[in-house]
Amino acid sequence: MKHFALLLSAALLCACAPAAETSEPSEETKAAATQRSDFAWPRSYDYMPKGATLVFSATRDWRHDSGIAGAQAFWSREADTNGSGIFITEDARVFSTKNLEKFDVIVMNSATGDVLTAAQQSAIQNFVENGGGLIAQHAMGDSSLAGFWPWWETQLGTEFVSHPADPQFQKADVVSLAQSHPVMAGLGAKFSHTDEWYTFTGPVGGDVIVLAGLDESTYSPVNKVYGVEDLRMGPEPEDHPIIWAKCPGQGKIVYSALGHKTDAYDSLPHQNLLKNAMAWVRSEDDTGCP
Repeated sequence: MKHFALLLSAALLCACAPAAETSEPSEETKAAATQRSDFAWPRSYDYMPKGATLVFSATRDWRHDSGIAGAQAFWSREADTNGSGIFITEDARVFSTKNLEKFDVIVMNSATGDVLTAAQQSAIQNFVENGGGLIAQHAMGDSSLAGFWPWWETQLGTEFVSHPADPQFQKADVVSLAQSHPVMAGLGAKFSHTDEWYTFTGPVGGDVIVLAGLDESTYSPVNKVYGVEDLRMGPEPEDHPIIWAKCPGQGKIVYSALGHKTDAYDSLPHQNLLKNAMAWVRSEDDTGCP
């Protein structure tokens, strides 16, 4: 009994003792936590040539798996051909001023939804306005990312409405509206292409060169399955922009609504368009800017 009383007293003393104050994390712990939150480059980064292409395809809205894969394969082949180097990721932590020093061009490969923090958005904007190139493909025009990113909303310059769904994929004529522009070099007055055709609310705003429009007489711009049925923008290709270019600050942007599925990248005119776009956004003069 005496032993029990002693044990009980000790327990009460421990229970009543004030809790020890929680110590602040050490500088080493803080540094380790910061390192884990930073973007981690693979070992191949050290061998990547300066002026490489960064391809980013994260999605939090609709995901175009087939088209994303097709674009990644296309840009990978191009990087192998011209020796420019390429890095493909869906980790938005790559977008910082320091990380982007390795690259000359960012390809936003059908990224959708709220995938970028404000700081990451600013890093891309600064990259472009200070002379970097940006190629934005297909779903970058569906407004799901633009709704979270005011700068890109301005660069896009119009708002996505919908696309046909009966059938969804159709052959149509893409008509050049700027045959002398470097991005349209060698493509002629028009070319036929099969894709999912976006409709927008109207003309592209801001300082823009509309490079190509759709001839709505060559496909059926309707959607009887859901949403807006009548997707016509106008009888002339000028009424329905589908590819355009801008030059914010010292940089260059090309947006193309083409590229929903992998087979879109089998089209030789589409391949030539993208090759031209890459060469133009990499160029150092302002030829082709509005």
